[in-house]
Amino acid sequence: MKKNRIYLAAALVLAAILGTGVWSFVRGVSGQLWATSIRTITETTHQGAMTLNLQFEADFDMLEVIRESLDQAGTSQLEDVLKLINVAEPEVMVYLDGGNSLRPDVKPDQKVWEALEELEKQKEAAREQTGEGAGRNAAGQGPGAGTAYDGFAKGVLDAHISSVTGEHVFNIFVRGVLQSGEEIWLVKEYSTREVAERFTLTFYDKTGFSYLVDRSGEIMVRPAHRNSNKTVSGLFDMLDEEGNEEPVVEDFQASIYDLRTGWARFKAGGEQQVFSYEPLKAGSDWLLVSVIPEHMIRAQTNRILRRTMMFSGTAVGLILTLTVIFYGTKMHENQVYTRKLKEALDAADTANRAKGRFLMDMSHDIRTPLNAIIGMTAIARENAADRGRVEDCLDKIQIAGKHLISVVGDVLDMSQIEQGTLMLREDNFLLSKIFGEVTGSMARRGQEAGLAMEVVPVQLEHDSVTGDSSRIRQILFNIMDNAVKYTPAGGSVVVELKETGQVLEGRAGYCFRCIDDGIGMEPEFLKRVFLPFERARNTTSSRIAGTGVGLAITKSLLDLMGGTIYVDSAPGKGSAFTVEFSLEVPEQIPETAEDPGTEKEPRDYGDKRVLLVEDNELNMEIAEELVGIIGVQVEKAYNGQEAVDMVRESPEGYYDLIFMDIQMPVMDGYEATRQIRGMDREDVGGIPIFALSANALAEDVQNSLEAGMNGHIAKPVDLESIERVLGQVF
Repeated sequence: MKKNRIYLAAALVLAAILGTGVWSFVRGVSGQLWATSIRTITETTHQGAMTLNLQFEADFDMLEVIRESLDQAGTSQLEDVLKLINVAEPEVMVYLDGGNSLRPDVKPDQKVWEALEELEKQKEAAREQTGEGAGRNAAGQGPGAGTAYDGFAKGVLDAHISSVTGEHVFNIFVRGVLQSGEEIWLVKEYSTREVAERFTLTFYDKTGFSYLVDRSGEIMVRPAHRNSNKTVSGLFDMLDEEGNEEPVVEDFQASIYDLRTGWARFKAGGEQQVFSYEPLKAGSDWLLVSVIPEHMIRAQTNRILRRTMMFSGTAVGLILTLTVIFYGTKMHENQVYTRKLKEALDAADTANRAKGRFLMDMSHDIRTPLNAIIGMTAIARENAADRGRVEDCLDKIQIAGKHLISVVGDVLDMSQIEQGTLMLREDNFLLSKIFGEVTGSMARRGQEAGLAMEVVPVQLEHDSVTGDSSRIRQILFNIMDNAVKYTPAGGSVVVELKETGQVLEGRAGYCFRCIDDGIGMEPEFLKRVFLPFERARNTTSSRIAGTGVGLAITKSLLDLMGGTIYVDSAPGKGSAFTVEFSLEVPEQIPETAEDPGTEKEPRDYGDKRVLLVEDNELNMEIAEELVGIIGVQVEKAYNGQEAVDMVRESPEGYYDLIFMDIQMPVMDGYEATRQIRGMDREDVGGIPIFALSANALAEDVQNSLEAGMNGHIAKPVDLESIERVLGQVF
């Protein structure tokens, strides 16, 4: 009997200890999960604000470049600068004193000018003040309430209904002065709807949303989702009068007004809500504020807790019925589970940081050639009489432009790869010719960088192949480009292309190798080398140019082709890339696979007539000049309807070729092509029609072909592309 009482007492003590342990465990895990949820919300809000910041800062830089061009332009140059603005940045307005537009083709927004006038009054008032208040701008209501900075030189105007379009918009502005002494304001407009779709965030199954508010709490941009709060105009209007302590609300209002970063809990809409706020800082007094129902955060925490309790309860029952060892095993399983959750969170955080670095690198890589283009244009303009200097500037502008196209092409390729829309073409070509073109170009770059490049002689049994020649060229270029960039002066690069094995099912196998003795890669980075947006630390610290998507694009292209890529590398010893792929071998060697050394005789196209269809005057001037160089007769139409009318009114066989823009007023290029093809005359089915468009994705090319066009040339257009089409058609 006494022994039974001892067992009972021991069981009660053990139960009490276990109960206390379970309670402590649940409390600790609940606190950690809550803290993790808050960190995730605040970090997501920070990332959203940073993304919008980058957009604003890039647009401010763009306005500053335009301002400098207008400030420096004389009366004779002002019209040319305005034409460039109309082409490069058509959404930018230039306001003169009095509210008139320096661009008479665009109607000014009267409300924007009223806001700028209000800022002008505040500037004058600030000049008259002395002491602490001098130079400061008081917040107000409506357009213009945003805080200007840099001496009222630039800033953000609050949201309002546009007097021109009737849409809800807000604007950023930069002030400038013409050589005549007249003040101007450069203004870029944003649609709040588009900003909401791109930059506002949603949380917890679309029960929480983010808002853009000014320092007074007025909502500037709200989410478009139907579940978001559309009944209040101000952030503080969400807070219930009862249930929130007044000092806490006042401290929250002060935090918003002082543009601080943080989070708080309030009763709003009859329930507890978590408010996370982050200032934008990009020339505005705006903040990104995320509002999430607390019960959704708790619900997620409780789900994890319930799972944890199930494991814990099972563990306790098994401990009481089996052994302490089994309890230890379950604890080990829980630790593994927790570690995996942490690894998943770390992986997501790493991906976010990589994309953030990609945005910064992309901003740098785009602005660098843009700076060269704008700077060299200004230098050429100042040295117009010096032909040698102008030609040097033009060469550098062309180099910078090609680099910019390459950067944009990488981004488009990566976007298509992620969306699964990238398609491969099929054409006939000589593989050795592609290899020779790429190695020749890279050899010149290597020589300029002080490298020794060895190209192993190519001997291919099956040289004429069928496949996507541009993508093969891109794969070879990306790998050799990395070798040249990451090999210091005095190093060497060896490249080799050879055929492997026999032809199987009409396809021949090929192996390409690129070996360098450059900086090499760390073993840890080798695991991520083919992931998008990844760059090794030693490349970012040395500022080697690149967006971190080249090898990812190469890997994806090889996956589409059924090929493989391997890399062997060590720090300080260099890298060796091996690419294996197969290409279809045609039964008969096509006539299009010409000998690279064959010289073509010049052709006379003076009797050929080409119709150019382009709505943009500057683009029309460029296209007319490029086509005219070839020696053909050129006629022009400025929209699709004009082109249809000109073809209909011309004799049969009058036009030998049509270059057709896509996006045009009155009638676009697709509809114009369909109407031309549908005319009741014999020649329209045989007139070659080629798209000449800035729409450059694979789906754009497919749309052009489906509309009845013969081919697609992506802008920017060069003389080589025009000559290639004319040679193909004529």
